[in-house]
Amino acid sequence: MSQDIITNPISTQQIVELVLKHYGLDVTAKQLPGYIDFNFLLTSSDGMRFILKIANADEPMAELAMQNALMNHLQHSPSDRAPNKETTSSCDSFETPLPIKTRQQQDIVTLFDENGQPRFMRLLSFVDGVFFANHSKIGERQYQQLGAMTAQLSKQTAGFTHPSANRYLDWDLKQAPHVIDSKIDYLKDDTQRAQIETIRAMLAQQLTPFDEKLPQAVIHNDINDYNLLLDSAEESANISGLIDFGDMVHSYRVNELAIAITYAMLDTEEPLNVIKTITQSYHEHNPLLPVELWVLFPLICARLATSVCNSAKAILEEPDNDYLLISAKPAWRAIEKLLSFDAKTIGFELQRLCNITPFASNRHDDIIAKRKENLFQTLSISYQQPLIIERGQGQYLLDENDIAYLDMVNNVCHVGHCHPKVVAAGQTQMATLNTNTRYLHQNLVDYSQALLETMPDELSVVMFVNSGSEANELAMRLMQCATGSQELLVVDGAYHGHTNKAIEISPYKFNGPGGEGAADNIHIVPMPDPYRGEIKGMSEASGRQYAQYAVDKINHLSNSGKQLGGFICESLQGVGGNLIMPNGYLKTVYQAVRAAGGICIADEVQVGFGRVGSHWWAFETQDVVPDIVTLGKPIGNGHPLAAVVTTKAIADAFVTGMEYFNTFGGNPVSCAIGHAVLDTIKSENLRENALDTGNYFMAQLRELAATQPLIGDVRGLGLFIGAELVLDEQLTPATEQAKALCEILKRQHILLSLDGPHNNVLKIKPPIVFNRANVDYFVSQLDCALSSLSAQE
Repeated sequence: MSQDIITNPISTQQIVELVLKHYGLDVTAKQLPGYIDFNFLLTSSDGMRFILKIANADEPMAELAMQNALMNHLQHSPSDRAPNKETTSSCDSFETPLPIKTRQQQDIVTLFDENGQPRFMRLLSFVDGVFFANHSKIGERQYQQLGAMTAQLSKQTAGFTHPSANRYLDWDLKQAPHVIDSKIDYLKDDTQRAQIETIRAMLAQQLTPFDEKLPQAVIHNDINDYNLLLDSAEESANISGLIDFGDMVHSYRVNELAIAITYAMLDTEEPLNVIKTITQSYHEHNPLLPVELWVLFPLICARLATSVCNSAKAILEEPDNDYLLISAKPAWRAIEKLLSFDAKTIGFELQRLCNITPFASNRHDDIIAKRKENLFQTLSISYQQPLIIERGQGQYLLDENDIAYLDMVNNVCHVGHCHPKVVAAGQTQMATLNTNTRYLHQNLVDYSQALLETMPDELSVVMFVNSGSEANELAMRLMQCATGSQELLVVDGAYHGHTNKAIEISPYKFNGPGGEGAADNIHIVPMPDPYRGEIKGMSEASGRQYAQYAVDKINHLSNSGKQLGGFICESLQGVGGNLIMPNGYLKTVYQAVRAAGGICIADEVQVGFGRVGSHWWAFETQDVVPDIVTLGKPIGNGHPLAAVVTTKAIADAFVTGMEYFNTFGGNPVSCAIGHAVLDTIKSENLRENALDTGNYFMAQLRELAATQPLIGDVRGLGLFIGAELVLDEQLTPATEQAKALCEILKRQHILLSLDGPHNNVLKIKPPIVFNRANVDYFVSQLDCALSSLSAQE
């Protein structure tokens, strides 16, 4: 048979002649839009329709053979498709094209273009229907069917293999980070570029660490709204067909779902509802792994980013090709909508929606046995069934099965677990240098300046240490140098650390189990508890009344001929029950302390760095300026770093001739990390988030308290919140109920713990990236758990 030479542009008459020659069909031809291929709709004399495809010159025959092989595979692959289209969440048999053989029983014909390059021709059966993109009545029914169809397709292709599937493809979402990196410069709009950079960062944090865990398979890779067909234009339409296998590739199995969702939700009013509906339906028919649900949202964003990056490059190369603009504008609109959501929260919600539960593991027992063998027995473990936590991201902790838990209490990872900017700062500096402060280094002076800029002007000198306990020990030394006295006022129930000196000034420790009581120089004043204490309310009058206990203690010391050293107080009471002191308390106490020659120490280890939202530091909410401030925990987002900030006069009093040196305090790595934490709080508006989310949180809890009598009190500032559980109007502590509540909520993937003298206060101190969606989930589960507890009584 002589060679067939095709011209460019190719005429419909030439197509008619080719089809008659090779397939023996008398047809009419109509050219269809195409990206880089020639596509024609053929209609035979007896009314049958076909699709003729002539591949571009760069398309290898082997890849076309792969497409044909899969289409043939689907024709003979068994499925568990539901037999009844009336079941909206199922999808009855959907049609895919079938390759048509030539007279010589070939399913690929080799043509040649005018340059002598081979161009491969295929004839496929026509799949009738209405394009998903053109259907005006898409609703939940079709979204559920799309999820079911995609799940069934994944099942059918699970056993399919082909050598050509292991190819590089820009549209393969495994390659999305590379595609974005290589093509982002084609985006000339600064806003759009920033949006794609946000998606790139999302992939680095939430996809890349899990890529080796994701199941892989050969996938269609392009279930878009122009490849998906429905059987009518009516509201009751069913998904009936899938076409165009040109983007097939061996990739992550979940990419099939991500791509289907991406195009289905374009220009929808509630994209998140579409994501959830399709995902839940898929999971019902073909269960997803926890890790697949965790990465699904980033993959959806990656498909959009890949699309606009590829389009940006192609448009520059072919500015007159209108086809390239078809999906660009709706993709940008979708990107803007999706970036208003927190990707990790969506991953968590999808796991919950699909009812992902922990898997049994022998590792728990093995680890517990080793802990008992090798570690101090005083090391406690949370929960009756302990968790193996292997990864942290944002406000979530992930167990060994990649199942996410909402972290309600980890105030240490202040700006979110493993924040990429904080991690990068530490990694970069650690790879360069880590040494001590006897050498000059810019990080130390830069970070100290940045930290002091958040403080009142009087607090102008800082010393870096490794922990909050060490910071409070140093504060005691500063106090003694400045006043010549170790006589110290402490608040009952307070906790300031676990070293010898820190325990000596912590009633929570020295008056607790194993404690030895207060030393002679430690003087306890009552906890200013506006709810449970003798003096009720948050008024300034209440604050002054509580302060009078301290004033009386100071006067007693003075009358006994003792010089007061100082007063140390957590700016918000942590282990005391997440208490907020009445207005005016600290101001009145500070005045009395200073009048007696003592100094005022604010312990901000748990509550500083913008957690209260309205201010950088919790002491500011009481309109006071301490003489010494101790910092820890959130300062390094989990890195061992802490600090003492004080006045010039007190710092000068510490200069006694004895050198103060701390090998790791102020080292370049710690300073880089600390600075990154400050920058992150500012750049991501996390103080504002703490205030907004915290106020919303407390409003929701107080609304819940109206129907759940176990909640006796809700108090807090920003994202430092306590909810106290009581049994009656006499405020009988609901301690056992509170313990049971923590276990119930853990089963709902919420990590919560308790504080307060009676262990009955829900301690809410999450990373300050916590958001309103997190609040809604927690409050809904808390409501269910409290109702369950009430029903048991």
